[in-house]
Amino acid sequence: MKSNLLLTSALIIITLGFNSKASGQPTSKKNIKTIINGKVWIPKVSVSHGDQFFLNKMNLKGDFLFDGHQYQNIEFTYDLSKDIIITRIETEDKTKRSIVVNPYLLEGFSVHGTLNQYNFLRGGLIHKKLDPLRYYQAVEFKNLKYVVKRTKYPVFTADASRKYKYVSRNHLYLISDNNLFTIKKKKDIIRFFPNKKKEIKRFIRKNKLTISSKTPMDAVVLLSKFDQ
Repeated sequence: MKSNLLLTSALIIITLGFNSKASGQPTSKKNIKTIINGKVWIPKVSVSHGDQFFLNKMNLKGDFLFDGHQYQNIEFTYDLSKDIIITRIETEDKTKRSIVVNPYLLEGFSVHGTLNQYNFLRGGLIHKKLDPLRYYQAVEFKNLKYVVKRTKYPVFTADASRKYKYVSRNHLYLISDNNLFTIKKKKDIIRFFPNKKKEIKRFIRKNKLTISSKTPMDAVVLLSKFDQ
């Protein structure tokens, strides 16, 4: 296990990398409210497969909303099993390390360079009934706001090369008139469009959509059509 962790740490360093001249990459300062504010990240289990990370990627790139300030082109990793954001910094003595970005100061972030645009905010900035320190994907439409809580949890595997595999567990919500509604099936969305019930069902069949926690982006396709 120790050798796995050493290999993993090296892989994180190589994958995330560090370019002190990259636009928006965090740099170390004495002010505790800068983006470096956070504890050093040390993996406790092997992450060499990377399947506990968002999009199964260790090298995401996007923007941070940190303590009211926008930081662009940040390289980071989103660990869905811990709901933490990990990024690389360089300290004043030129030491490179991975840190967990302080969730009290990281208000939101976005992911670029993917097929879909992903925007995340702390729950407390979205609705009072959501966990104020956990991150939720949020998509704004004309009348509704669609919210996804993405998580992954470990299950034992018989694969000799790894102890765990990670399984997705998502929770879907719609916010209407500041009320939070849980979404599990297509009928939970249709209720917001009572005069378009047949049209929505045809659209779902034609586009082979499935409204469920396993396919959270299908609801985005549906709402983009009917709530615009």
